[in-house]
Amino acid sequence: MKKIMMTTIAVAGAALLTTGVMAQDGKSRGHGGWDRMDVNGDGELTADEMAEKHAALIEAADADGNGAVSKEEMKAYHQARRDEHRAKRSGDANGDGAVDRTEYLNAAQTRFDKMDKDGDGVLSEDEQRRKRGHRRGGNRGE
Repeated sequence: MKKIMMTTIAVAGAALLTTGVMAQDGKSRGHGGWDRMDVNGDGELTADEMAEKHAALIEAADADGNGAVSKEEMKAYHQARRDEHRAKRSGDANGDGAVDRTEYLNAAQTRFDKMDKDGDGVLSEDEQRRKRGHRRGGNRGE
């Protein structure tokens, strides 16, 4: 049982790292997953930090509540996360497969608010430049 649980934790950790890399939206590849796992932010991962993240992943993916995650549960968990991510990016807030005017405008407002770092309701040149640079993977020439 202990060997199965350790194997499950290892697989879950690999899946968590993979998800962190795959789920990045305009962030430098790989670093978002690392930062989420580095709980204390010291730039190093410890066994305790990994165990904490693995336990959280197993709890979230454990659909039948038996304390372990089967391959099917892990696949379902990751598919649900991908679906949530797609819905969030598409603006389809109610998940009906279509984006109506209200959903579109709400998604646009959310994107604007995210770019408007100082919350003044206006996008400065700096805020726009940061967004463009962020989308390309970094500010070039600055």
